[in-house]
Amino acid sequence: MLSIGEFSRICGVTTRTLRHYDTIGLIKPTHINPDTGYRFYEVSQIRQLLLINRLKGYHFSLEEIAAMVSIHDNHYILNQITRKKNEIQLKIEHYKLLENQLKFDILNLERGVDIMSFIDDIEVTLVENKPQHILYSRQLMSVHDYCKYIGKLFELAHSNGMQFAGAPMSIYHDKEFDPANNDTEVALPVQVQNQHTRLLAGGLCATATCKGAYSTLPNSYAKLTEWINENGYDVTSAPYEQYVKGPMESQSADDFITQIYFPVKKR
Repeated sequence: MLSIGEFSRICGVTTRTLRHYDTIGLIKPTHINPDTGYRFYEVSQIRQLLLINRLKGYHFSLEEIAAMVSIHDNHYILNQITRKKNEIQLKIEHYKLLENQLKFDILNLERGVDIMSFIDDIEVTLVENKPQHILYSRQLMSVHDYCKYIGKLFELAHSNGMQFAGAPMSIYHDKEFDPANNDTEVALPVQVQNQHTRLLAGGLCATATCKGAYSTLPNSYAKLTEWINENGYDVTSAPYEQYVKGPMESQSADDFITQIYFPVKKR
């Protein structure tokens, strides 16, 4: 057997951490001296602790690690590690985007250019949209639920043999932004009306194109709001987005194309 100190040194884990693992039942000593309270571990437990270290390095919580260690089923561990890999990949893409933004800002600042000047490069135009039939679903939802509800609309459209007439949309009916509880209407433009559709009114819209990740959408919203105010227009109804190119068409968020529309009228 190995003393807690020896076990600690071999596995690169402090004795304080080992005592904590014992308390929560993650890995327990095989023997505790009743007189001294000293903890002892078997050599066979070395690999178990190294597995715990490895999973901890993958940023699993201790609760998740406890489940994997206790079940010790390769298929279960494979599923959990695959899920974690996908989570990390999303974070890597996020940090790559941040890195590119930082490089862009640093370059502009070194040139003496205002850090927010890129908003001035966003083009706003006026378009006259025609009324269109939309297959729709409106409810309170999280921003992470959009794809789920749009997917349900695609299923409904296919089951009813409906032909699409444009890219998916989100229409925002809330007066404020709440990412967890938005009054949002997702929609699919379709060619023919039926009991599942409604008519989205046409009319004059100020529009801008956002190219890139959805996290950059506020930049285009800011430019549209400034342009509408500076050019003497008022917003007449809920703004909406149309996902010309999204996750279904591209795995890279840098390639996303979102068209933003603000229905407006001249003051």
